[in-house]
Amino acid sequence: MEVESRGPESNPIRRGAVSEDDPAKSPPRPPSDQGSPFASPVRRGKEETSESDSGSARRRKRKRFTEPRVLPARDSASSGSDSSAYSSPLREPKAPVVTLTDEDGTVSYVFTDDKAAVDKYYNDVEKYDAKMARHERLLTSGRSSITERYTLKDTEAVITYSKSVLTLSAYLDGKVINQCTGIVVEVDAVKKSAAILTSAWIICTKKPRDDWTSKAYDPKTKVNVHMLDGSVLECRLMYFSKHYEIAYFEIPQASQLQTLSLEPNMEFDQDVFLLARDTDLNLIYKRDKVQLVDPCEHQHNHYQFVHGPIPECGTGGALLDLSGKIVGMLFYTLPLVAFIPSSLILKCSIMWQRFGQLARPQLGLKLGTLGFLGIPRVEFMSRNFNISSGLIVGEISAKCDAEKLGIRAGDVIFSCQKKHVSSIIQLEDVLLGVGAEHLEKSNDLSSKVDVEIGVFHVRKRKKSDIILRVELSDCLEVFQSDDEDAKAVGSKGEEAPASAAGEAKP
Repeated sequence: MEVESRGPESNPIRRGAVSEDDPAKSPPRPPSDQGSPFASPVRRGKEETSESDSGSARRRKRKRFTEPRVLPARDSASSGSDSSAYSSPLREPKAPVVTLTDEDGTVSYVFTDDKAAVDKYYNDVEKYDAKMARHERLLTSGRSSITERYTLKDTEAVITYSKSVLTLSAYLDGKVINQCTGIVVEVDAVKKSAAILTSAWIICTKKPRDDWTSKAYDPKTKVNVHMLDGSVLECRLMYFSKHYEIAYFEIPQASQLQTLSLEPNMEFDQDVFLLARDTDLNLIYKRDKVQLVDPCEHQHNHYQFVHGPIPECGTGGALLDLSGKIVGMLFYTLPLVAFIPSSLILKCSIMWQRFGQLARPQLGLKLGTLGFLGIPRVEFMSRNFNISSGLIVGEISAKCDAEKLGIRAGDVIFSCQKKHVSSIIQLEDVLLGVGAEHLEKSNDLSSKVDVEIGVFHVRKRKKSDIILRVELSDCLEVFQSDDEDAKAVGSKGEEAPASAAGEAKP
């Protein structure tokens, strides 16, 4: 008879304990994986896995959306069986052991001599482990991974807001080319349709890493929206902007959807949260703050940032304030997650509704925020030059009007159209206003417009008002940097060259 000695409170059969006095006297146990307290007595080794199993696993790993795509149904482990019968309770098998007590009081556990009972125990343990594995795949199983503090009221609010956040898929020649998140922002009760806001990435067929490089879009791309009930509806493109990369689609027969409203007011360091969807409609949620960070040189001027992260299919997701209003739309970027503020989305939407197109003056400037330099340097400029806010010129498109009129990298733009600007979003708002004024008079985007900017020339240490004669466009602003003078570094005391294309007013 084989014996295992332990203290009276232990259970050696399922926890792998051995005798402290004599390790060789432990009872026979089923083979187990090292470190696994609930390992099955019999495991199928890797060599027993069939080629068909491994091949199907590889096929499942490669599986993507196909046309038409229906999101995968939940398996029985997570959603329950259709059968009306309940499953058996989850109980660990009781080992068929007897106890022996030595003269010194040590308790020993030994298997019974009943071989049939021991064999049944091994069989029950294998069934128990398989049932435990299924149990651990349930949605409600496992330890909580929550690292953020929030209340039940917060949970209820997020669940409500999430009903307006859906997944979209784009198809070209029957193949999926892009997947994005979308936000339902409007419902038309008369037409029984809904409008969903998303990123123009959904129809982008050429997406270079540099945002200032030409992209290719195909408005005829088929786009489906995946509803939360598992149904799939084809939606119609209403409008998209190549520069701001926003798009609106109409969803037919969707007047029952809930909407979220756009909030134009937002501040840096504001508390926000992200809502997006992955490719299986699972919700992506994260609390965050608006970061005091400028875009990288390859990113759009109008981007603002949160930490994130989100997957690429989270592009088009919602950035909400704590009252549940949309303050921005998300873009998958690295190292931080970018978003376009709702104030610009609203401005573009209004212009499109009024004029059927977007008109934006293209200055040819990459810009940063003076206020992000740090308090000591901002205080020095304020004390010596009366400049405490504005936009720093980072790079200038080759041979553009700004370069010809003497604007150089490091100069500070403090006003546009005689309106003070302290952030890039304020400048973009003014520029869109210039475009709207032009469209009030003419739908011709081939003409140029005057844009007056106030500049502090950091090398000359003086201010001037400069009128730029620039193009209007509803397309992406492409940055030309292949010229040696593209960065326009300049030297101290450099005079601005004269140009017939505009005039400088010191």
